[in-house]
Order: sequence, then structure tokens, then C-alpha cells
Amino acid sequence: MGLEYHDGMAVPRQQEILDGGRVNQKRRTRAAIIGAAKELLAGGATPTVSQAAAAAEVSRTTAYRYFPTQESLLVELAMTADVGDIEELVAADVTPEQARGRALEVLDLFNRHVADAEIEYRTALRLYLDQWLQEKEAGDDAPQVREGRRRRWFEQSLAPLRGTVAPELWDRAIAGLCLLSGPEALAVLRDVCRLDDEAGRATARWAAEALLDATFG
Repeated sequence: MGLEYHDGMAVPRQQEILDGGRVNQKRRTRAAIIGAAKELLAGGATPTVSQAAAAAEVSRTTAYRYFPTQESLLVELAMTADVGDIEELVAADVTPEQARGRALEVLDLFNRHVADAEIEYRTALRLYLDQWLQEKEAGDDAPQVREGRRRRWFEQSLAPLRGTVAPELWDRAIAGLCLLSGPEALAVLRDVCRLDDEAGRATARWAAEALLDATFG
């Protein structure tokens, strides 16, 4: 983060603070729309974007920026519902001795989900990319088109080890684990590297173990 100096004290640049606030607001708005859609779904409805916007008290124009079609909203709901077991795993207590194993378990479980529902996850990835491009073309310099759950999962799993390494190493480790999990990673392993499902997931696991060894010793 860039710094400015006032009265001899270093403080974050005002623009970076504003940018961070906008990003957080986007996340909250997106979460509100998804939460409202979940409630509609639980009530027996198949929510449209307009219905979810009304329930979340968000304008339809804003809601359609996050979910341009009903399909994109329903795919997001399906992806959210699909990972309940991962959320339970991440929420369980973890000791420093268990942290690395927990992160690997999360990675394995997520990649297994992706492999078992490959068409659905590839569809979600296509929708995310389409939405990002639409937002970019509309002038948004920092489109927020997904929740980014896996970062939170890995941060929670490794939380007991956070203070044992420098902040930049921590951030690099979390980013590396994100790269090795999810539909993007398995698409590369399958489409580019021509690995079958089992070999692709094993390669991701091997790389994650090497990353954790290099970071935490």
C-alpha cells in the first residue's frame, strides 16, 4: 500500500482507502443479492434477478450488474450450495500442528467437487469471465464478479500459522493455494497438460505441499 506523510507520520494514500471501500461495498451488495436469492429459493421459488434485487432492497440496475441473467444467479446459488461440507471443515477448530493438513484437505475437497461437477463449474467460469468483460467494457476498472471463497477458506485453515511468516510470504502462500484449486486450475491441468482427473488433482496436491513446505518449513 502506498503511503503519504502528514506531520511526520506515514498514512495510507486516500485514493487507496477509497478504492478499498468501494471493493468492500461491492462485496456486501453482491452478498446481499445472493442471500436474498437463497431465501427465495428456500421458500420454493426459482428467483429471478429482479426478485432477488427487490428482496435485497437493491435496485434492479445494480443487481443486473452483478448477475446479468437469471442463469448467472442460479449458477452462483448452485456453486454456493455445493460447498457446504467445505464450509463445515473450515469452521472446525484447527491447531498449528493441524493447519497445513487442513489447508490440503480443503484443496483436495474443493478440487473433488469441481471434478464431480465439471460442467457446472465450467459454466460458472464462463459466466464469470463474460461478466468481467461486460463490467470492464462498461468502465469498471475493478470488476467484482465472484465472492472468492477459496481465499477465505485457506486463510482460516492456516490462521494459526499466520504470525510465523512475513506478511508478504503469507499473502503469496494464500494466492498460490488459490491458483492450485478450483475450476481454473483443473481446466489447465486437463486441457493444457492433458492430465486425467486423478492425475490432475494429484498434481495440484503435490504442488500445494511443495508451496507449504517452502513457506512454513
